[in-house]
Amino acid sequence: MIPDHIKADVFAQLGCQPSEAKLLGGYNNNVYEINRGKDIVVKIVDRSIVAESRVLAELEWLVYLNLHGLSVVRPVHLIGDTYIQPISDGYYLIAYDKVIGTPINSQESRVWNDELFGKWGEMMGKMHTLAKSYQAVHQRPQWFEQDLFNEEAFHSDPLLAGKWKQYHNDLIALTTSKDSYGLIHGDLHQHNLLLRDQEITLLDFGDCEYNWFAYDIAIVMYHTAQTVPEGPHREKFIKSFFTSFMEGYTKENSTTSFVPQIDYFIDYRHFYSYAYHTAYADKSQLTEAQLRFLDEMRLSLINRDSYLGFSIK
Repeated sequence: MIPDHIKADVFAQLGCQPSEAKLLGGYNNNVYEINRGKDIVVKIVDRSIVAESRVLAELEWLVYLNLHGLSVVRPVHLIGDTYIQPISDGYYLIAYDKVIGTPINSQESRVWNDELFGKWGEMMGKMHTLAKSYQAVHQRPQWFEQDLFNEEAFHSDPLLAGKWKQYHNDLIALTTSKDSYGLIHGDLHQHNLLLRDQEITLLDFGDCEYNWFAYDIAIVMYHTAQTVPEGPHREKFIKSFFTSFMEGYTKENSTTSFVPQIDYFIDYRHFYSYAYHTAYADKSQLTEAQLRFLDEMRLSLINRDSYLGFSIK
């Protein structure tokens, strides 16, 4: 959580009354909407958690994608020509233009359909193609630089510790090439899309990192599967979704020899999600339902070989 005096400092620097700032969310309730003649989205960041150089790398990637015709959220300069504004006590802030659009509702059939799925895939395919030629000035992390791999994860949970270590070893052994590995979004589920006039804008690149393109697609599949209850209908829907998504994807990136890896990465995403929430969530702030959900995730990791229980192909 962001301390109140830090929020007060941010609002003062931006010439905004605290009552005028609209909390949008963020993992630590650190994202606000503010009007400075136009609406912007402001993110308050703790330097001890995310260094400025990593955020600058994210913003440079967004500028590059925008310049090459991909509709993504745009970073804005707050003062002069800098994207990063220091605050007190080791915090800083960054800002983006507010994107006008409607969140994706998976229960609304006029939106949640094959046309959307194809466009979603097409945009990811274009992003992966652009990643192949992108020359970064500042570097986003490689997947193995995450703290979850640098610390003794699950040291108090031996039933999962061995499985997590095996994933780590498997990934280290996996081959990389410019056609299979590069800078990915890292969290492109439906809640990071906005729709306006049948066009999609991609949001929230805070998890972008160097990883396998198959993993980026697997993240979409994993979170989309959660919109459908377990059972025969989930399998039918996910396979149909995957077909539409990949039809769009291959319009922009025709090199897809990595597709057989996606099933593996769906299972990895399930484990990673549990690891992330276990490591970073403030348990005292979670509801009983959220705690129960984490317990159910743990049991599924122990008792099931596959998250979906079927192959997407």
